[in-house]
Amino acid sequence: MLIDISSVRKSDGSSLRIDSAFELGELAPGFTDVRAEGEVRNTSGIVSMKLRISGVYSSVCDRCGNDAVLSIETEIDTVFDADGTKDDSVSFTDGRIDLDKTVGDALILAVPMQILCSEDCEGISGEGYEIIFDEDEN
Repeated sequence: MLIDISSVRKSDGSSLRIDSAFELGELAPGFTDVRAEGEVRNTSGIVSMKLRISGVYSSVCDRCGNDAVLSIETEIDTVFDADGTKDDSVSFTDGRIDLDKTVGDALILAVPMQILCSEDCEGISGEGYEIIFDEDEN
């Protein structure tokens, strides 16, 4: 989804409200129920964007290997310069913001380094497993 903010950039005091659902597919694999809301605002010639972004991330628990589903929330708060933006968190070209890429990138960066199915996951115990050696591997 591309949004044109050139009219906001031209008019002091103007704003553009953003409240959308997203299907990001390959831009943010594993994410569903993605939503972004916020606004682009021109205050005294300074154009800024604030977005609250949320989504549900499905993956595998790093400790036990079971399914893990996380609610991810993040924010973007940036100011645009005359030529675009100095902040790499926004995909901005020719007066337009690529919200799909911007939202997808923000969500991916908000995924924790360790994904757990629950806070108290103890992982696999190793009990009940049998170590099997293949005699032919020498």
